[in-house]
Amino acid sequence: MNISKIIFSTISILMLASCGLTNMANKYNTVNYTVTPTTLETHGGNVALSIKGDFAEKYFAKQATVNITPYLLSNNNGQEIITPFKTITIQGEEASGGETTIFYETGGSFTYSDEIKYNPNMSDNILLLKASAKIKDEEKNLGEVKLGRGVIATSTRVLNNEDLANDNHSYEHETILEESATIYFLVNQANIRTTEKSDEDIARLTEFAKKRYKTHSIEIKSYASPEGSVNINDNISAERMKSTVNYTKRLLKSLKVNGADDNNLYTETSIGEDWEGFGNMIKTSTIKDKRKINRIVNSVEDVELREQQIRDLSEIYDAIKDDVLPQLRKAEIVIRSFEPKRTDENIAKLSTTHPDSLTIQELLFSATLTKDNSVKQTIFNSVIELHNDWRGYNNLACTYMSENNISKARNLLSTAKKIGGEQKDILINEGILAAWAGSLKHAQTKFSKGNVSERNQAILDIRKGDYSKASRYFKNEKSHNAVLAQMLNGQKNINCTENTAECHYLNAIIAARNNNNNNVITNLAKAINGNPKYKKEALVDLEFINLRENESFISIIK
Repeated sequence: MNISKIIFSTISILMLASCGLTNMANKYNTVNYTVTPTTLETHGGNVALSIKGDFAEKYFAKQATVNITPYLLSNNNGQEIITPFKTITIQGEEASGGETTIFYETGGSFTYSDEIKYNPNMSDNILLLKASAKIKDEEKNLGEVKLGRGVIATSTRVLNNEDLANDNHSYEHETILEESATIYFLVNQANIRTTEKSDEDIARLTEFAKKRYKTHSIEIKSYASPEGSVNINDNISAERMKSTVNYTKRLLKSLKVNGADDNNLYTETSIGEDWEGFGNMIKTSTIKDKRKINRIVNSVEDVELREQQIRDLSEIYDAIKDDVLPQLRKAEIVIRSFEPKRTDENIAKLSTTHPDSLTIQELLFSATLTKDNSVKQTIFNSVIELHNDWRGYNNLACTYMSENNISKARNLLSTAKKIGGEQKDILINEGILAAWAGSLKHAQTKFSKGNVSERNQAILDIRKGDYSKASRYFKNEKSHNAVLAQMLNGQKNINCTENTAECHYLNAIIAARNNNNNNVITNLAKAINGNPKYKKEALVDLEFINLRENESFISIIK
């Protein structure tokens, strides 16, 4: 082929390509794009977009490819910000490299879906689509098409009011202390021997009683070993009860114990034959054939027959008689007393004046007695200085979380974890911080490890876009986050009852979705009166796009 033919062929191809691209550019207005949803929304921290594109017959050049890119365009203080979705390539029937083929004669369509992470700039955006066509090395811009305006971000209006995990003081307003003693009897005897009265158990019980704390209760139980007739053993158990009660009352009266002569404080129980104790002692003994004994105890219901079969085990009965049965001829004395406590007022005062005089439980508890965040911080710093306890760092982090001082809170939680490891409270607070930052998967991992409360999980479910699950938890609750979840789950006739600017603004959104313009204006005015920031937000909020020419709406946001 000579050079003139090559040049002619090349020119012809370029002319055909140019003609095809020019035709596509000139008729680009015949391409139809359908967007779902018609106005974009953010759910679970993302903005999802679906597009169906339709090309007319004899539009799409056979050798052409078309690159299509939807994007959001915002204006931030005069600076344009472009946030693109992914690009899709469509090809003609003689081209390659595309995801969908469009035929020249018949035309055709394509579908597209993508999602991007939401950011606050998207609320005042324009959704555009740009396309360029290419044949060989020649490319032509087909132009831009406006698909919609902005993103509805109502799902992001979750209040950061999770329950912070700092209820870990372990302080009890009422603590019951107890001490016990066991008195052993000779076989078929109920009198308390002098040696038992001077036993170490009684000495320890006496020292406890000498403290003279207010008595909570006095419990006495008596037993008999399972040998001989049941009636005799029941009677001997009852006699042991009487003698032990009399002895206990004399002892406590002599020590001037509170309530020593108050019969209402005494609980008296005669057990009789102590088969439960027998079984437990056999289990822990070194006696051979323990399984044989246990089989008799568990299978023979008649207790006298049971005793006889055990006595028949002559080869091991001597060990039972010497080592087990004497330990079952007994009575137990338990004295329970109220531990003396400081008053809440005294604890609160000492927490800031003499924190070193309080136990760590009292010091941590004292923080619950004030609403002043600076006082709480003083208390938790004392916990750190005096005890270097992880709870001091964790709870101090919570005070900074409530002030939205995220960096300081995060550092304190890190220190708490180094000292205390992966404590439940630390994990939950880390999860809350992750949720606030939009790291929802990370937040869920922390919540799952920390066995988070249902309420905190429900708030995270709203953030994740699981409105059905969140609504099941909140049910008929009318708080801000509860009503937000219910509205996003499709409920219409609902109303937030909290008297806050956030609640009034949410009620204005609900009214707008129900086309109740009067309620929109009423609630929006209340919201702006409570917090002027809502004037600016309402101006760009697409929830109110149908009211932008409403005079009453204009009057309250200008």
